[in-house]
Amino acid sequence: MSFQKFMPISFMAPAIAVGAFVMYQHHVPVAIWSQNIACLIFMSFISLILFTQKINILEGNLRNFILPACLILLMVTLVSQGMEGVHRWISIGFIKLNIAMIVLPIILIELWHVLNTKGFQSGWVIASIVMLMLFLQPDASQLTGFALPMMVMLCLQVNHKVIKCSIIAVFTLFIALSWVFLDNLPPVAYVEGILTMAADVGLPWLILGILSLTAFPMPFLLFPPKNREILSRCIGFYYVIIMLSALFGNFPVPLMGYGLSPVIGIYISLMWYVRSRNAKNVI
Repeated sequence: MSFQKFMPISFMAPAIAVGAFVMYQHHVPVAIWSQNIACLIFMSFISLILFTQKINILEGNLRNFILPACLILLMVTLVSQGMEGVHRWISIGFIKLNIAMIVLPIILIELWHVLNTKGFQSGWVIASIVMLMLFLQPDASQLTGFALPMMVMLCLQVNHKVIKCSIIAVFTLFIALSWVFLDNLPPVAYVEGILTMAADVGLPWLILGILSLTAFPMPFLLFPPKNREILSRCIGFYYVIIMLSALFGNFPVPLMGYGLSPVIGIYISLMWYVRSRNAKNVI
């Protein structure tokens, strides 16, 4: 268990370190690239406290508030001040958080719980609401990353072919429309274009960056917790999709590129993974 306490930072640190070095080489201000490092250290400190105190927010009455809180945060983005019609962020002082990158993995976990406790209909309705909010933001990367794993989770809950086809049709339509109506925000080099910056530093750094990015989804995909294999692979699938999305549009590259939101979201996901590896009950 001692190694597992440090598992999140072990899988995330390489990509953050490569990204920080690349930004430094391109003279990006230290106040920018150091934020990812500081956020990783802060999340590690919080997780050690939770592990030491044996606190698990997915147990007890507190769990009942997690999914509603995530949905409310997504809704708040739609009424907050956006940029050129794009509403993905909530501002806390000078920090802007991309809420979807934090809460979507949590929503996937909680919807898996809903599907297994309250049934297909509740899960289908909530998933549709989430997709609608992501479409309105708009955010094709996050919508695709959420919709495809969610499609798998829902289809596994039903045996009726017509219902399965309906799920696939609706989710595919949302995905297609999200890529048709992309936003026009210009890319930021050290956010969306960090891999290009790495290539400018040198081919070894580009290769190292790509390898570091492939590291953190691997536990979810290759070594899923017992009795949680499907959910774990869906979370890993989500992260693979949002990384691949950056190749086809102006979307953030998690961990390597500047952004606190993916650091927070991925750390929470890996904490769930570690907890699940040691848990006996199915979520």
